[in-house]
Amino acid sequence: MLAVLEREYATLLIKLSAHLRSPEAAADALHDTYVKLRSLPPIRDVRQPVAYVYRMAINLALNRMRRDARAISVQMSQLENLPDGMPDPERSALAVREMEHAFGALNALPSKRREIFLARWRDGRTNEEIAVAFGMHKRSVQKVLARTELHLRSLLGRQKKG
Repeated sequence: MLAVLEREYATLLIKLSAHLRSPEAAADALHDTYVKLRSLPPIRDVRQPVAYVYRMAINLALNRMRRDARAISVQMSQLENLPDGMPDPERSALAVREMEHAFGALNALPSKRREIFLARWRDGRTNEEIAVAFGMHKRSVQKVLARTELHLRSLLGRQKKG
C-alpha cells in the first residue's frame, strides 16, 4: 500500500483537497496515512488499492477534525476578561494573619498534644501508628485528637472574630 500511496500521491492530493476543501488538510491526511501504513503490517489482496488508500486518508482526516473540534479554541481577548484568581493584597494579609494565629495556637499546645496532632494531620499517620509511637491506647489517641481539634477550632474562631 505504501507503493500505491507514493505512486498516486499527486492524484490523491488533488482528490483529497477537493473533498476536504483544504490542500493543507489533504497533505496532513496523506502524511497521517503514510505513518499509519508504515506502522501496520503489509496489507495485501485489496481489490482497489487506490480507493483503499483514499478512504483511509479521508477517515484519518475526519478523525483529526473531530479531535481538533474537541479542543477549545479561545482567543486572547477572551482570556483577558477572565477574573484573576489571585487574592488582592488585603485578602493576602488577612490569610497571613490567620496562618500566624493558627501556628501560634498550635505552638501554645502542650508538646505531646501538638506532636500527636501533627502526626495525624501533617504526617498522615493512622491512630494506630500514633498509639504505638506514643505508647498509648488507640482510644486515648482519638480523645486527644478530638479535644485538640475542638480547642484549636474554638481558639481560632475567637481570634478570627476579635
